[in-house]
Amino acid sequence: MALALEAADNVTDLECEMCGRPSACAVDPSLYEFILEGVVMNVVNLLGIVCNTVSIYILSRKQMRASINCCLIGLATFDILLLVCSIFVWGVPALSQYSPRLRALSGRLIPHMTPWLYPLATIAHTGSTYVTVTVTVERYVAVCHSLKARYICTYGRARLYMIVISVCVVLYNVPKFLETEVQPIVNVRENRTVVGYIACSTPLRSERAYIEVYIMWMYLVVMYCIPFGTLVVLNSLIYKNVRIANKMRQLLSRRQEKEIGLATMLFAIVLLFMVCNSLSFVINIIELLNNSDMQIVEEAGMERIADFSNLLININSSSNFIIYCIFGQKFRRLFLRLFCRRLLQRRCGGADNADDVSVAATPGLSCGVPLKPLGRAARGAEEHRPLVPGRGARHLSGGPTTLSVNLPTSTTSVSGV
Repeated sequence: MALALEAADNVTDLECEMCGRPSACAVDPSLYEFILEGVVMNVVNLLGIVCNTVSIYILSRKQMRASINCCLIGLATFDILLLVCSIFVWGVPALSQYSPRLRALSGRLIPHMTPWLYPLATIAHTGSTYVTVTVTVERYVAVCHSLKARYICTYGRARLYMIVISVCVVLYNVPKFLETEVQPIVNVRENRTVVGYIACSTPLRSERAYIEVYIMWMYLVVMYCIPFGTLVVLNSLIYKNVRIANKMRQLLSRRQEKEIGLATMLFAIVLLFMVCNSLSFVINIIELLNNSDMQIVEEAGMERIADFSNLLININSSSNFIIYCIFGQKFRRLFLRLFCRRLLQRRCGGADNADDVSVAATPGLSCGVPLKPLGRAARGAEEHRPLVPGRGARHLSGGPTTLSVNLPTSTTSVSGV
């Protein structure tokens, strides 16, 4: 990936000192890359960083403490890392083609960051993939083996799973740190004066055995065959169990209904994941066929498809917050309580205290009845108020009958969002 350099008198004389490749300034700016990576991808990334940060803040609250929420926190963390790396590796260099102010940043600083940011982006993508698989396994146990879920799907075990996944994805992507290096860009007509830097591939990245074994086949198996196969099988079993449960909904407990609701949210997360990562899978297959003496797609076409695939992956990392708000009632209520208090107060007729609003009474933006404590005199009046029996009414023993509002009092949650 070529990175833009600061301006020179004659940019056609700028080339990499090691491989002789011309710098990005010597190539005509690409409007396609500017719009796709510089504008659209950066907007998606910035919105995704904000949404995932809000998701972590909400999911880490005491009342949201659950095993699946711990996994979703890990998923949002990997997504933030991926989006931040994408901004500097792809977004800023694409903008620098039409922005002279960014050329100094792209030509001096970003090339030195790329050998670290690119491996971190692949680590984040791999971690996001396997956290999605972990969430699927957790939902499969909770829905299909509910008796074992109390011992397997715990918050402590979920944290252990996140640590194990983090260590494994880092070890798997260690070779990525050896694929790129920084080389100076020199002006061939001015005594080869260094005018900037560029991130180039190392000799390891050109080894045929390394490309075929690690980049092609291992990537295909680790990033697609194992996770996609697991997601398809487990979600099929979950869907089958949910269909049976829907036919027997009257016999379900409240906890089982919540688990089925979380499974529905998981279907949306997995579906979005598979749709946004399918193009990358197709690209990998095309590259395998191209290396077997079958030129299916030209190199220029592959680059454009790869750019669009990167955008889809970033969209996937930025969209989980929307799924939580649509399918997660508890997540949505807590989000409204934390970030939309003034809006709720206005909808409730200007209540003075946001805590008096029973947000849990009705979903969405609708407001519950303000809860006002009764004074001692008022409570005494209520207790001694005579019951006026109507026609056919019977005497009720055991004291007065009162209408109460059930509010969540526990700080921990067995179910998730």
